[in-house]
Amino acid sequence: MIITIGREFGSYGHVIGRQLAEKLGIKYYDKVSLAEEAKKTANYEELRGFYEEEPINSLLYVIATDSPSQGQRKVPFEFIRDLAGKEDCVIVGRCGNYILKDNPDMTSVFVHAPKEYRIDKTAESRKISREKARRLVEKEDKARAGFHTYYADEKWNEADGYQLTIDSSVISIENAVDLIIDFVNKKQNMKN
Repeated sequence: MIITIGREFGSYGHVIGRQLAEKLGIKYYDKVSLAEEAKKTANYEELRGFYEEEPINSLLYVIATDSPSQGQRKVPFEFIRDLAGKEDCVIVGRCGNYILKDNPDMTSVFVHAPKEYRIDKTAESRKISREKARRLVEKEDKARAGFHTYYADEKWNEADGYQLTIDSSVISIENAVDLIIDFVNKKQNMKN
C-alpha cells in the first residue's frame, strides 16, 4: 500500500498524511524524512536538489516547460520507487503521484481548500497577520507548482493527476483520514 499526498499550502495535507500513516501503522515520508533517507545513500549529491527544493528561477522554469528534466529526475525518481517498493508508506509531496503513477498499489490524493480559508488557517496557526499569511500561501503554492512542473510532465494541482481530491475546509482531518482509508479499501475490493 502506497498513498501519495499532494497538497496546497495551508490545507493540512501534511497533517492528514502523518495521521493517516499513524492510523494505518505504516511509514511516513515527507521532504525532511525523504532527505534523511537520501543522505544514507552513496548518490546523495545527485538527490540534493530534489530534497532540498532549491529555488527554481524563471529561466530554469522556461527550460523545464520546454523540455522535461529527464536527467534531473532519473536518480530521485528511482530512489522513491525503490523506497516505496520496500514497504507500505505514505509519501507527502515530492511528485509522488507522478513518480509512482504506474504502480498498481499506489493511491494518489490531493488535499486542497479555498485560498481564503488557507490564509485564515495559516495566520491563526503561525500567529501572523493575514497579509503575511497571504504572501506565504501564494509563495509556497507557487514554489510547489514550479517544483512539480519542473520534475513532472503535468500541472501540480489538476484533478486528473490524482485519484482522490479532498477539500479540507469541509471535512475534519480525522474524517479526511477515514475517507482516504475507505477509498483505498474500496479500490482494493475493485481489484479482487
